[in-house]
Amino acid sequence: MWFDLSKEQRAKSLELGVSKMGNYSFRFENLEIWKKAIKIGMELFDIADDLEKRKLYRFAEQLRGAGLSMSNNIAEGSGSYSKKERAS
Repeated sequence: MWFDLSKEQRAKSLELGVSKMGNYSFRFENLEIWKKAIKIGMELFDIADDLEKRKLYRFAEQLRGAGLSMSNNIAEGSGSYSKKERAS
């Protein structure tokens, strides 16, 4: 999974586009808010790595979950197909 990658690997995956699959690109990848959520998520993962060194495992796990949920929720919301779906 993405959070199992090293700090350098996470940075590289962000440069390449973490959600690119083959020649496909998704709508949310063009959203500035999604890009910011990915960067914030990476910062939270870095903090979580430091917390694990201090044996604060549960807190580190919660930070990783929060870091992933922001960008995932934005991506999920952009998967709506109609204006009605996006409005609710």
